[in-house]
Amino acid sequence: MEDIHEYILASDLIITYVNKKPHLRLPSQHRRFEIDSKVMCVVSAFTGNREETLPRLEKNISKKTIRAIVNKLIDVGVLISVNEQKQSKTTEIVREWADWGESTWFVHLESRDAKYKSADELGEEFMKSSEPHPPTYKCNCEKSKITLPKPSNLSNMTLSDALTLRRSYRNFLQESIKLQELSDLLYYTGGILFKNSTRFFGQVAKKVAPSPGGRHATELYPVINNCEGLERGIYHYCQKHHALHLISKEEDVKSFLNEALYGQDYFLDASVTIFYTSVIDRLKWKYKGARIYRLMHYETTHYAQNFLLTGTAHKLGVFMTGAFKESLVESKLGIDGIHEVPMYVTGAGQKDEIGPYARAGIELSENVPTDFKIVLPKALASTSEQKVLG
Repeated sequence: MEDIHEYILASDLIITYVNKKPHLRLPSQHRRFEIDSKVMCVVSAFTGNREETLPRLEKNISKKTIRAIVNKLIDVGVLISVNEQKQSKTTEIVREWADWGESTWFVHLESRDAKYKSADELGEEFMKSSEPHPPTYKCNCEKSKITLPKPSNLSNMTLSDALTLRRSYRNFLQESIKLQELSDLLYYTGGILFKNSTRFFGQVAKKVAPSPGGRHATELYPVINNCEGLERGIYHYCQKHHALHLISKEEDVKSFLNEALYGQDYFLDASVTIFYTSVIDRLKWKYKGARIYRLMHYETTHYAQNFLLTGTAHKLGVFMTGAFKESLVESKLGIDGIHEVPMYVTGAGQKDEIGPYARAGIELSENVPTDFKIVLPKALASTSEQKVLG
């Protein structure tokens, strides 16, 4: 085994255990191998000094078997040459992304360059499958139903104005928003425009926001702090009936939000905070690979952008955050964190134009449109006069 020192373990190699059996995972190659104890011993030997550890294995595994295992590991890419590792983009990703943890680069590599099947290819499989179509929305209206006003047409603002006036607010007045405003926020974020039947995939919903494969896995949970006609509490939005279901009354939603949002107290006076979730089974029914994890995020952010623009069109302050405590949110919303998981948070309320958060040194871009409208932060003379944001 004179050439054994030329090979090392692939930088993205992950060892997992499925049904108590070890598997070697190479996410960059989308490959997984179930292995036995002998192969596991050989792989383990490569974590140390190969010239010392491999000969020790010969006491329990024949030299011929070890050589055969090594050759196979080289053949499938578990072992790579030192020169190959130096030139590997995968190695560079693993090294450069190390501070984010193994899970980050693993999911990225596993879902990279996914092999998509055509609609006809997928359709052929679905024609042969008896797996039932998952529900396309959640409805709890038989338990409680608060019907919302029909959405308005948002004609009070142009799209270009909504885009340029959209700012992330951290200052809110302790005043209510109108029920009509809440209705518009929810409908243009996650309400149904129409439904239609498809050749292979059953009936699909069409919304203002796009969805990967028309699956619309996203559900909306408004936490109401201050809205006319509604009690404070945690609600679910029924997209089918454009209605609300009260999950729980909360005398003080701010205490829950403060904990759920990791102490981001500047959002607590917002009139409504929306928690977005993704119902995994809706996507999993159609898509089987790791790419599904990216699709969940794509869809959620389509929805969220609609919320932000709708709120801006109503001249409300809007915000968004990805910093929230999933376990607490799951408990409060009554979801399991397995089949339905929290994804994102946005909110809206009456703007407090003068607040503690401002920035100095504002420099306007040279590329803004002619006759544009824009909201600028209040510029203060020095950083000592402002609460600096990172």
